[in-house]
Amino acid sequence: MTGGYTGKYCIVNLENRTTEVIEPGDEFYRKYLGGYGLGAAVIMERQKPGTLPLSPESHLGFCSGLLTGSGAFFSGRFMVVGKSPLTGGWGDANAGGFFSQELKKTGYDAIFFTGRSERPVWIFIDDGNIEIKDASSLWGKDIIETEDLIKNELNDNKVQIASIGESGEKISLISGIATDSGRIAARSGLGAVMGSKNLKAVAVRGKKKVQVADPEAVKEINKKFIKDYKKSNIADRLTLRFMNFLSQIIARTGISVPATPSLVREIYKKYGTSGLTVYSAMTGDMPIKNWGGVGYTDYTIEKAEKNSDKNVVKYQKRKYACQACPLGCGGIINIEKGRYKGQTSHKPEYETLGAFGGLLLNEDLDSIIELNEMCNRAGIDTISTGGTVAFAIECFENGIIDENTTGGLKLGWGKTGEIIRLTKMIIRREGFGDILADGVKKAAERIGKGSERFAMHAGGQELPMHDSRLDPGYAIAYECEPTPGRHTISCYLYAGLFGVKKKFPEARRMIKGAEGRSLKKVKAYAAGSFYMQLVNCTGMCMFGAMTSSLPLVEYLNAITGWNLSADEYLKTGERILNLRKAFNVREGIRPADHKLTGRALGAIPLSGGPLKGVTVDMETIRREFFKTAGWDIATGGPTKEKMKELEIDTLC
Repeated sequence: MTGGYTGKYCIVNLENRTTEVIEPGDEFYRKYLGGYGLGAAVIMERQKPGTLPLSPESHLGFCSGLLTGSGAFFSGRFMVVGKSPLTGGWGDANAGGFFSQELKKTGYDAIFFTGRSERPVWIFIDDGNIEIKDASSLWGKDIIETEDLIKNELNDNKVQIASIGESGEKISLISGIATDSGRIAARSGLGAVMGSKNLKAVAVRGKKKVQVADPEAVKEINKKFIKDYKKSNIADRLTLRFMNFLSQIIARTGISVPATPSLVREIYKKYGTSGLTVYSAMTGDMPIKNWGGVGYTDYTIEKAEKNSDKNVVKYQKRKYACQACPLGCGGIINIEKGRYKGQTSHKPEYETLGAFGGLLLNEDLDSIIELNEMCNRAGIDTISTGGTVAFAIECFENGIIDENTTGGLKLGWGKTGEIIRLTKMIIRREGFGDILADGVKKAAERIGKGSERFAMHAGGQELPMHDSRLDPGYAIAYECEPTPGRHTISCYLYAGLFGVKKKFPEARRMIKGAEGRSLKKVKAYAAGSFYMQLVNCTGMCMFGAMTSSLPLVEYLNAITGWNLSADEYLKTGERILNLRKAFNVREGIRPADHKLTGRALGAIPLSGGPLKGVTVDMETIRREFFKTAGWDIATGGPTKEKMKELEIDTLC
């Protein structure tokens, strides 16, 4: 065995309380790495086709990254994997913090759960030993209470815990899995899978050291990287200083400021993702008023500024960084109003500020902080929750539902009291909240009356706070990737920030060989997607890839000892993307099932703003992307020839 991985994963059957340890061999890791590459390979092999996501037979996996614990910068993320109850296809979600490294230190690269416990349980993995413990006293507790109670029982403040809150317990299809008192692997509804198994929490503690093939090489890579990463230039600092002013000029003229890794780094270093709020709202990146509004007229610069950069960090008590992170974009804030007044919390991220801000025309930052804490404690996705509230408001505004439906709530844009009460109902599955707790697609099916036209989703998953009419690369991501409605894989902007043309000769050939600007962008998107598979499988953070020339290939070779070329690793990324997509084909998912909502493509063009009259030719870019990826336009997945080329034909 070479470095980077333990060489083992474990499967726990919660029904009969047995464990099975598997050592798949070095070739397995070369093909699938870690993270969701490992997860997809295991679930494709172990889970029978057609298994329902919430059935006892389904598998739920917690996977560390291949490079986690190796000393590589940005390598602290973990992946949760399984069949999504929200979309019906492949599901994954990831989070930072410190859980990933601790999991690997137990001696396992991943742990999977199948079966359903008769009673609520939590799992303690202590340096390789696995205990199944009674969780009756934890059931009903929020994720912060759960973490505190487990740490007290173990008398160990350093144990790392992943748990579900009330939403996961109540099988909300938009629930996630939380660590570090509010960092959530939020998307795909995998908190519902965990809840369906009566699994409240997974606690990990280990002492095993992660082996590295060439520790001195890793030190040299880190030394060179951090020297460059700490550099700051006056142009970026000036751009950051006048970012909100520039965003207004862009909104009115369309003249854009080129995004560079160093500029994004400067923004995140000072403000975290909240530094993007005004810019995104004004330039058309942030969807406004459930995707039907315009930032600088419906939301306005004054309202957006209340929920952005300086006003967010004004609450900040201290900054923090995830394991192995040199950026430190996170922050702990003091809550000054609402039900959690006097307590501390994670500061709201851009997606939350957008989902509970511009999407709802809400300018009250204190309410967003309260909503963020509510969702964190309950373990529910803020993107999906905000999107679901926006759907409900628009249904109310158009007379599809009324106060009799909502339990007396008079819903409206920017009505913070009603937004908070409705979110509480969704978390608790009370009254009208029960109809909404599984997301907008299910809610529209239950309500009917043409409400589906206000349900902004792709394949059942609510759309993120990045408008596909501004960057059509997002349209590819939302509709064509294995997990629909996701903003964290690739788009036209990301491909440039990732520097895929510089990193991978094959990416240069792909893009150079394309005819026309549109096809070149699609090719760049595809190369960006292949690259992000590597990032996710190695436990790397996307922000590392966006804010630097991340030496991922160099890290891989120094840590594993494989000494593969950049293009060989890119091919591995392509293999993992295709494996995840093949899972969807196996489960009967077809392209029409993940179709992107028409409003996100400009089916009803906006009448003003930077995106005035903009439409997205989804038919063309879908066809071009499928051709680039080697996917069948009918099935939506890899052809037999592509699977054979990538050596996944026997697994699929």
